[in-house]
Amino acid sequence: MIKFRKLPLAGLSLLILLLASCTPASTPTLTPTKVDLAAEEEAVYAALFEEMYGEPRMLVLMFETSPGIEGIDGWEAPPALSSLEPETADNFRLRNDAAYPLPLKMELGLPYVLLTPEEMNQIFDVNTSGWDVFYTRYPNSPGISTVSRVGFNTQFTQALVYIGTMSHWLAGAGYTVLLEKSSGTWEILQQSMTWIS
Repeated sequence: MIKFRKLPLAGLSLLILLLASCTPASTPTLTPTKVDLAAEEEAVYAALFEEMYGEPRMLVLMFETSPGIEGIDGWEAPPALSSLEPETADNFRLRNDAAYPLPLKMELGLPYVLLTPEEMNQIFDVNTSGWDVFYTRYPNSPGISTVSRVGFNTQFTQALVYIGTMSHWLAGAGYTVLLEKSSGTWEILQQSMTWIS
């Protein structure tokens, strides 16, 4: 019959336990699911529209995203956005590599419609008074807005988004907007006008 010595085995167990506690534990990087990313993007849009347009109105959004008039190839981080983190800018470029359809259902805090290119043509190409037709159809709208997809930093505490709104033939402006998440709420930190008409 073999007899085990308890003291050396207990000492070996204690040594293994001590060594394990000295080894730095790896912290897993949280990668959001598509649903989480969509929810964060929706929250950024809601905060953006709330601050840009205030009172409840009817939003008319272009069906597809765009990073601005220049497209992503011509996009550069505006110098006015001094708090913009490089990783947020990189993610903005990556997520806006093409035009993407906006989700049909979003909780934005404001009623909205998505305007397809066909509907836009129906309003403006056929009619010389397209804006009159537009405002008859959408009387509480600030105009037609185009948004980009949202770029985030890895901690999801900073967000970058483009918004451009045309409100008449020669009236409109576009902005690149930097938001920060504070106490679970997205708020505009800085913005830079990229065009005006």
